[in-house]
Amino acid sequence: MTNNNKSWLTPILHFGAHTFVGSMIFCIIAVPAIGLSFLVHYLEGLQVPAFTLSVLTFLEHVLLIVDATLFVVYIVITAYKAFKEMFK
Repeated sequence: MTNNNKSWLTPILHFGAHTFVGSMIFCIIAVPAIGLSFLVHYLEGLQVPAFTLSVLTFLEHVLLIVDATLFVVYIVITAYKAFKEMFK
């Protein structure tokens, strides 16, 4: 591989690796939100008070929204750094 090819290929490979790792972290953090969803549905069958279910549902939504937002921010920052490195 020539030095010229390496200069534009390296940022693409870094972006791909960072995207993969970021996706795995997103999935790991999303699992508790999915678990909360299953818990809420299970507790509904046990006649748990509505307020408790509402709090758990709220926490589930907040966890998933924050996780997704931070994932998008991470991908945008990583893409910006990759483009900046490619055109340097």
